[in-house]
Amino acid sequence: MGRDPYRKNNRNYIPDDDIDREEREERRREHKGSLFNVLLAGVIVISLITFLFILLDSGIFMDDAQPMYGSPQASAGTGSVELTQEEKKQAEEEARKKEEAAKEKERKEQEAKKAKEEAERKAKEEEEARKAEEEAKKKAEEKKKREEEEKEKEAERKKELEEEQKVLSGDYILPDSSTREYSDSELRDLTDKEVIYAINEIYARKGRIFTGEEFKRYFESKSWYRGTIPAEEFDANQNERFNDTERANINKLVRIAEERGLR
Repeated sequence: MGRDPYRKNNRNYIPDDDIDREEREERRREHKGSLFNVLLAGVIVISLITFLFILLDSGIFMDDAQPMYGSPQASAGTGSVELTQEEKKQAEEEARKKEEAAKEKERKEQEAKKAKEEAERKAKEEEEARKAEEEAKKKAEEKKKREEEEKEKEAERKKELEEEQKVLSGDYILPDSSTREYSDSELRDLTDKEVIYAINEIYARKGRIFTGEEFKRYFESKSWYRGTIPAEEFDANQNERFNDTERANINKLVRIAEERGLR
C-alpha cells in the first residue's frame, strides 16, 4: 500500500494506528529488499572478479604468457626451484653426514667398549695366572720343605737306627745295671727300643727264658746269655731275683717306657 501524501500534509489529518503500522511495515520491507539487492550485487561482482583472475592466472587468454602471482608455473625457469632442490640436497647430505657421524661414533664407542672389556679380561687372566703361579710356587716350596724335613727325619731315623744297632750289637746296653744305679738323664738318652731291651736285658742276665722270637733271637746271640728259668716261673717271684740296684734301674726304665707309651 502506498503512502498518502495528502494524509501527511493535511492539517486536519487524524492519525490511524492501523494505517500507520502498515506503512511502517512496508517501509521496512523496502529497506530490507534494498540491502539484500546490494549484498547480492557485491557477491556477484566479487565472484566475477575472482573468476577472472583465475582465468588470467591459468594462461588461457595468453599463449606464451607466464602465470601470475607465485604459483609453481610462475616460478618455473626463474631458478627458485633449483635453489629449493639444492637446499633439499644439502639437507639430505647433512642428514647423511650426521647419520654417518652417529654410526662412526657408535662404532668407536663399541670398539672402545670391546677394548676395555678385552683389557679387563686380559688383566683378569694375568691376575689369575699370577695367583696360580704364586700358588704353584708356594706349593712347590711347601713340597720342597716337606721333602727336606722328611730327609732330615729319615737321616735322624737312620742315625738313631745305626746308633741303636751299634748299641744292640754290643754285649750289653747297660753293662753295669747290677752294680750301678743309672741316672734319669742317662736312661732318657736311650731310644724306645733300647729302653725295652734294657729292661729285658736285666731279666736275661738272671737266666729268664724268652718265648718271643725277637727277644729270643737277640739274647741268644749274646755270649753271656744262659736261659735257665721259664718265663712263668721267673715272673712269679721276679722281685726276689734282683738286688736293690737292679730294681731301681728297672723301675726307672719302666717309668720311662710308660711315659713314652711303650707299655
